[in-house]
Amino acid sequence: MLPSHTRLSRSQVANLLLNNDLKVVFNRVGTLKYANSLENNGFTVVTGSKHQKKAVLRNKVRRQLYTLFKQYKGFSAEAILYVSKQVYDMTYSELQQNLNALLEKAQKNT
Repeated sequence: MLPSHTRLSRSQVANLLLNNDLKVVFNRVGTLKYANSLENNGFTVVTGSKHQKKAVLRNKVRRQLYTLFKQYKGFSAEAILYVSKQVYDMTYSELQQNLNALLEKAQKNT
């Protein structure tokens, strides 16, 4: 799990979504909205109850994504990950491969 100081708060998410320099990439994991930031680096995961009704499964995926993001080095931006429906059927290794591909895709677009 990411430490709380590296996760974005609600106010930081709202400010990020108002940013004009917001960039978007997506793959099977979901949609990543991010903006380069020199002062703050943060990450948050949004899982919706429309995709998965059980909170236990939504929280499990959220914890797994935070852990995988923590292991990934070199991503310096504020980012929001909106999870897709397909994530709930993925294994941990598939999730890891797809998240790494998504973050590399975002770094190429920077």
